[in-house]
Amino acid sequence: MKQNKVNKIDFELLQKIQINESNVNLSWVLKFPNCHELQSFIFQMPFIDLQIQQSKYDIQGSCHIITNNQIQFPLLQIAEGILIYQKHKCLFLSDCIIEKQKFVCHQSQLFLIKISHNQGRLILIFVHPVSQREWFKILKLQGKQNNFLQKYRINEVIMSNIFSVLLKRKNKKYVAQIYQKNDIKSQEQNEIINNYIKILKSGKIINYYPVLSIFEDTETISIITYQFIGKTFESLLLSDQTSITQMNLAFIICSVLQCLKCLQDEELFHGYVCLENIIMANMLGSLQIYLINSNYKPYNINNLNFYLDSIPNYLIAPEILSQQDQPSVKSDIYQLGMIFLIVSFFAKGQSYNRQYISKISQSRIELIKQQEINFQQYKNSDFPYLFSACQLDLIKKMTENDPNKRISVNDALKHAWFINTKDKLKSQKQQSINRNLPSLKTIIEMVEQSEYDIRRKSLKLSIIQQGKNKLECATSLKQFDFNAFQQQQDANYLVKSLESQNEIIDEDHEISNLIFKLNDKQFRMMPSSLSHFIQDKNQYRLTQPNNHLTQFQD
Repeated sequence: MKQNKVNKIDFELLQKIQINESNVNLSWVLKFPNCHELQSFIFQMPFIDLQIQQSKYDIQGSCHIITNNQIQFPLLQIAEGILIYQKHKCLFLSDCIIEKQKFVCHQSQLFLIKISHNQGRLILIFVHPVSQREWFKILKLQGKQNNFLQKYRINEVIMSNIFSVLLKRKNKKYVAQIYQKNDIKSQEQNEIINNYIKILKSGKIINYYPVLSIFEDTETISIITYQFIGKTFESLLLSDQTSITQMNLAFIICSVLQCLKCLQDEELFHGYVCLENIIMANMLGSLQIYLINSNYKPYNINNLNFYLDSIPNYLIAPEILSQQDQPSVKSDIYQLGMIFLIVSFFAKGQSYNRQYISKISQSRIELIKQQEINFQQYKNSDFPYLFSACQLDLIKKMTENDPNKRISVNDALKHAWFINTKDKLKSQKQQSINRNLPSLKTIIEMVEQSEYDIRRKSLKLSIIQQGKNKLECATSLKQFDFNAFQQQQDANYLVKSLESQNEIIDEDHEISNLIFKLNDKQFRMMPSSLSHFIQDKNQYRLTQPNNHLTQFQD
């Protein structure tokens, strides 16, 4: 699922405070010796000319800044991770450190947001704390913060470089993916991590986890997301307590394909699809698949060696190994196909190591041919996680050596294996329901009883209508000369009818509701063939409920 952090900004309140901010005179600040703490060094910031006009902004408004001892009140706008200064200059916030500070002087205080980049800095000065709070909500998502360990406490390791953490101020649990800067050995690695963070923060990629904030300190880079409990695909495969079903496997592969399709739509790729980078996360009781640790950067013939050195050989697509092409979603499909192959041909108790991976990848073609023969002879496969010939066909198409013949991500999502798995799951659900079905005789008796109740209701309603008509006659024909006794008798009858009318209607409504619930319940429990039988018999329009399969969404 595509997820992004949405901050609610009270724009109406912010606009009112903006008027107060503009009327404030801050000239008194310049008289204090420590006013240098408020100075902005804009010209040392990497501002560039704005080439594209934005139409939607996360937030916009004016605030005070001080440059060269001059107080200014410029217009600032934030959109798509860019800070736009006076509508002409822009600054990419992803490389900036965002800090919230206070400036206290005697009886006065100012509320600051410090945006730092290399040697330059821009300090936004607010008189009202609400202005600082609302701007910081947006800026902290677009840039980076510092002092991670002052705000969070690391509780436990969930998996490699992913930890459960506690926000001290709110005593609330989150998850942090933490990179040690000592492990970043080259400029290429640093670029890949920064690109990964930018892609995560965009919130545009399905099955990339949502980012709440980024921290960069002297030794670490930390990415904060919502709390979840999870394990890698590799851990799931090697677990003695868990067996992967066809539905589980289809859900995981389909989720990764959806992610790759979204990356392709954004003209991106992942670059390192492997068992360790696929996470099964339990969030509030629902299963979510996350693809982590993107290896994206623009590659060419000059820097392709870095990719070849950082990716295991069995996951390098043939066209990249021969340096005839650069990494793309096509090569991601090959990587996912190899993962699919390794899982499908894995048996419980088997050693999962480099020798196993090498054996499977090298004998891939022979293994697929042997299992195709088994399925053609109506035999079961020799491997517990290879469920059908259709699954084998998808593996074969994903691991095709020729990139022009390799299945596309769009066609892979429409492959018959996913369709068959959906149908199989629907069939299993229907069989489970059918075990609790009453007999055909019981259902027909219930329907006949319902018909009897409907006829009884119609009879009662006709009696009520007759009473209404008689009352109308009695009130509209006053000019006729009835004798007093007869008029009193008729009036008593009509009064009694009116007094009991509400009780009858209430009773009929209750009966009607019971009939509806009974018919609806029994119909939902019927096989489709029986529902047509009842439809023809009673000439009522009956509709079967739709079966929704949340695991697979096209």
